[in-house]
Amino acid sequence: MSTYVARREKAARLRRLRGIPGCTPTEPVLQHIHTLKKHGWTNPEIADTAGVDRRTIHNIIHSAVANVHQRTARSILALRPDDVPNRVPAVGTRRRLEALAVMGWPMAHVAEEAGIRGTQVTEIVVGRRKRIPRGQAEAVDRIFRERALKPGPSKRTRTIAAQNGWVSALAWDDIDDPDEKPRGLPRRRRVRKQAAT
Repeated sequence: MSTYVARREKAARLRRLRGIPGCTPTEPVLQHIHTLKKHGWTNPEIADTAGVDRRTIHNIIHSAVANVHQRTARSILALRPDDVPNRVPAVGTRRRLEALAVMGWPMAHVAEEAGIRGTQVTEIVVGRRKRIPRGQAEAVDRIFRERALKPGPSKRTRTIAAQNGWVSALAWDDIDDPDEKPRGLPRRRRVRKQAAT
Protein backbone atom coordinates (compact mmCIF):
# COMPACT_ATOMS: atom_id res chain seq x y z
CA MET A 1 0.00 0.00 0.00
CA SER A 2 1.38 3.41 -0.96
CA THR A 3 2.04 6.09 1.63
CA TYR A 4 -0.57 8.33 -0.04
CA VAL A 5 -3.31 5.67 0.16
CA ALA A 6 -2.37 4.83 3.77
CA ARG A 7 -2.66 8.53 4.74
CA ARG A 8 -6.07 8.82 3.07
CA GLU A 9 -7.38 5.73 4.82
CA LYS A 10 -6.06 6.95 8.16
CA ALA A 11 -7.73 10.35 7.63
CA ALA A 12 -11.00 8.63 6.70
CA ARG A 13 -10.84 6.45 9.86
CA LEU A 14 -10.23 9.51 12.03
CA ARG A 15 -13.21 11.31 10.43
CA ARG A 16 -15.44 8.31 11.12
CA LEU A 17 -14.24 8.07 14.74
CA ARG A 18 -15.01 11.74 15.23
CA GLY A 19 -18.40 11.38 13.53
CA ILE A 20 -17.39 13.61 10.61
CA PRO A 21 -18.59 12.17 7.30
CA GLY A 22 -16.10 12.63 4.47
CA CYS A 23 -18.68 12.51 1.69
CA THR A 24 -22.23 13.59 1.18
CA PRO A 25 -24.93 12.50 -1.31
CA THR A 26 -24.66 14.14 -4.73
CA GLU A 27 -28.37 14.93 -5.23
CA PRO A 28 -28.58 18.28 -3.35
CA VAL A 29 -25.39 19.43 -5.10
CA LEU A 30 -26.79 18.38 -8.50
CA GLN A 31 -30.03 20.28 -7.88
CA HIS A 32 -28.05 23.39 -6.92
CA ILE A 33 -25.96 23.11 -10.08
CA HIS A 34 -29.18 22.97 -12.14
CA THR A 35 -30.41 26.10 -10.33
CA LEU A 36 -27.15 27.91 -11.07
CA LYS A 37 -27.33 26.94 -14.74
CA LYS A 38 -30.91 28.27 -15.00
CA HIS A 39 -29.54 31.62 -13.83
CA GLY A 40 -26.90 31.65 -16.57
CA TRP A 41 -23.91 29.94 -14.97
CA THR A 42 -21.82 27.66 -17.17
CA ASN A 43 -20.16 24.45 -15.98
CA PRO A 44 -16.62 25.95 -16.15
CA GLU A 45 -17.79 29.04 -14.23
CA ILE A 46 -19.29 26.86 -11.49
CA ALA A 47 -16.12 24.80 -11.22
CA ASP A 48 -13.71 27.74 -11.33
CA THR A 49 -15.69 29.91 -8.90
CA ALA A 50 -16.15 27.03 -6.45
CA GLY A 51 -12.50 26.07 -6.79
CA VAL A 52 -13.19 22.48 -7.83
CA ASP A 53 -12.01 20.46 -10.80
CA ARG A 54 -14.14 20.88 -13.95
CA ARG A 55 -14.28 17.10 -14.30
CA THR A 56 -16.00 16.97 -10.90
CA ILE A 57 -18.87 19.12 -12.18
CA HIS A 58 -19.13 16.94 -15.29
CA ASN A 59 -19.26 13.77 -13.18
CA ILE A 60 -21.96 15.17 -10.89
CA ILE A 61 -24.16 16.29 -13.79
CA HIS A 62 -23.82 12.97 -15.59
CA SER A 63 -24.50 10.88 -12.46
CA ALA A 64 -21.03 9.37 -12.53
CA VAL A 65 -20.71 9.73 -8.75
CA ALA A 66 -23.19 8.98 -5.97
CA ASN A 67 -21.32 11.00 -3.34
CA VAL A 68 -19.03 14.01 -3.30
CA HIS A 69 -16.52 15.26 -0.73
CA GLN A 70 -18.11 17.53 1.81
CA ARG A 71 -15.70 20.37 1.03
CA THR A 72 -16.69 20.09 -2.65
CA ALA A 73 -20.38 20.13 -1.75
CA ARG A 74 -19.92 23.14 0.55
CA SER A 75 -18.02 25.07 -2.10
CA ILE A 76 -20.68 24.48 -4.77
CA LEU A 77 -23.65 25.03 -2.46
CA ALA A 78 -22.12 28.34 -1.35
CA LEU A 79 -22.50 29.77 -4.87
CA ARG A 80 -25.50 32.08 -5.11
CA PRO A 81 -27.55 31.94 -8.33
CA ASP A 82 -27.71 35.73 -8.65
CA ASP A 83 -23.94 36.06 -8.38
CA VAL A 84 -23.45 34.80 -11.93
CA PRO A 85 -20.01 35.92 -13.13
CA ASN A 86 -19.80 39.30 -14.82
CA ARG A 87 -21.56 38.93 -18.19
CA VAL A 88 -23.24 41.27 -20.65
CA PRO A 89 -25.63 40.76 -23.57
CA ALA A 90 -23.81 39.50 -26.67
CA VAL A 91 -25.88 41.43 -29.23
CA GLY A 92 -23.53 44.44 -29.39
CA THR A 93 -20.46 42.22 -29.74
CA ARG A 94 -22.13 40.25 -32.54
CA ARG A 95 -22.93 43.45 -34.42
CA ARG A 96 -19.39 44.78 -33.93
CA LEU A 97 -17.88 41.56 -35.27
CA GLU A 98 -20.20 41.73 -38.28
CA ALA A 99 -19.40 45.40 -38.92
CA LEU A 100 -15.68 44.68 -38.78
CA ALA A 101 -16.19 41.83 -41.27
CA VAL A 102 -18.00 44.24 -43.59
CA MET A 103 -14.79 46.28 -43.66
CA GLY A 104 -12.67 43.18 -44.34
CA TRP A 105 -11.39 42.33 -40.86
CA PRO A 106 -11.44 38.51 -40.48
CA MET A 107 -13.72 37.59 -37.63
CA ALA A 108 -11.55 34.74 -36.33
CA HIS A 109 -8.53 37.04 -36.07
CA VAL A 110 -10.50 39.76 -34.28
CA ALA A 111 -11.97 37.18 -31.90
CA GLU A 112 -8.59 35.68 -31.09
CA GLU A 113 -7.16 39.14 -30.43
CA ALA A 114 -10.11 39.78 -28.09
CA GLY A 115 -9.61 36.53 -26.21
CA ILE A 116 -12.62 34.71 -27.69
CA ARG A 117 -11.55 31.15 -28.35
CA GLY A 118 -12.71 28.13 -30.35
CA THR A 119 -16.32 28.00 -31.45
CA GLN A 120 -17.40 30.87 -29.20
CA VAL A 121 -17.25 33.41 -32.02
CA THR A 122 -19.52 31.26 -34.21
CA GLU A 123 -21.95 30.84 -31.31
CA ILE A 124 -22.03 34.61 -30.83
CA VAL A 125 -22.59 35.37 -34.52
CA VAL A 126 -25.40 32.84 -35.01
CA GLY A 127 -27.08 33.97 -31.79
CA ARG A 128 -26.60 30.84 -29.66
CA ARG A 129 -24.51 32.67 -27.06
CA LYS A 130 -26.76 35.33 -25.52
CA ARG A 131 -24.40 36.63 -22.84
CA ILE A 132 -20.61 36.81 -22.82
CA PRO A 133 -17.95 37.87 -20.29
CA ARG A 134 -17.71 41.63 -19.98
CA GLY A 135 -13.97 41.47 -20.67
CA GLN A 136 -14.55 39.86 -24.08
CA ALA A 137 -17.18 42.46 -24.99
CA GLU A 138 -14.87 45.31 -23.96
CA ALA A 139 -11.97 43.83 -25.93
CA VAL A 140 -14.06 43.58 -29.11
CA ASP A 141 -15.29 47.14 -28.53
CA ARG A 142 -11.70 48.43 -28.33
CA ILE A 143 -10.84 46.76 -31.64
CA PHE A 144 -14.10 48.05 -33.14
CA ARG A 145 -13.31 51.63 -32.15
CA GLU A 146 -9.88 51.37 -33.74
CA ARG A 147 -10.84 49.65 -37.01
CA ALA A 148 -14.58 49.95 -37.68
CA LEU A 149 -14.09 52.55 -40.41
CA LYS A 150 -10.71 51.34 -41.72
CA PRO A 151 -10.54 48.89 -44.65
CA GLY A 152 -9.29 45.46 -43.58
CA PRO A 153 -7.06 43.09 -45.53
CA SER A 154 -9.54 40.37 -46.49
CA LYS A 155 -11.67 40.58 -49.63
CA ARG A 156 -13.09 37.14 -48.84
CA THR A 157 -14.31 38.40 -45.44
CA ARG A 158 -16.05 41.36 -47.14
CA THR A 159 -17.71 38.98 -49.61
CA ILE A 160 -19.00 36.71 -46.83
CA ALA A 161 -20.28 39.73 -44.88
CA ALA A 162 -22.17 40.95 -47.97
CA GLN A 163 -23.65 37.48 -48.55
CA ASN A 164 -24.90 37.40 -44.96
CA GLY A 165 -26.41 40.89 -45.21
CA TRP A 166 -24.28 42.35 -42.43
CA VAL A 167 -24.03 46.12 -42.08
CA SER A 168 -21.26 48.57 -41.24
CA ALA A 169 -20.81 50.54 -38.04
CA LEU A 170 -22.49 53.56 -39.65
CA ALA A 171 -25.82 51.67 -39.82
CA TRP A 172 -26.27 51.90 -36.03
CA ASP A 173 -27.16 54.77 -33.73
CA ASP A 174 -26.86 52.53 -30.66
CA ILE A 175 -25.19 49.28 -31.63
CA ASP A 176 -25.94 47.75 -28.20
CA ASP A 177 -29.71 48.38 -28.33
CA PRO A 178 -31.31 44.98 -29.08
CA ASP A 179 -34.46 46.69 -30.42
CA GLU A 180 -32.72 48.98 -32.89
CA LYS A 181 -32.94 48.22 -36.61
CA PRO A 182 -29.93 49.14 -38.76
CA ARG A 183 -30.21 51.77 -41.46
CA GLY A 184 -29.47 50.68 -45.03
CA LEU A 185 -30.35 47.02 -44.48
CA PRO A 186 -31.07 45.23 -47.78
CA ARG A 187 -34.75 44.52 -48.38
CA ARG A 188 -34.18 40.74 -48.17
CA ARG A 189 -31.53 39.83 -45.65
CA ARG A 190 -29.96 36.46 -46.22
CA VAL A 191 -30.29 34.25 -43.17
CA ARG A 192 -27.39 31.93 -43.91
CA LYS A 193 -24.62 32.44 -41.42
CA GLN A 194 -21.01 31.76 -42.26
CA ALA A 195 -17.96 32.58 -40.19
CA ALA A 196 -16.01 35.37 -41.85
CA THR A 197 -12.56 33.92 -41.27
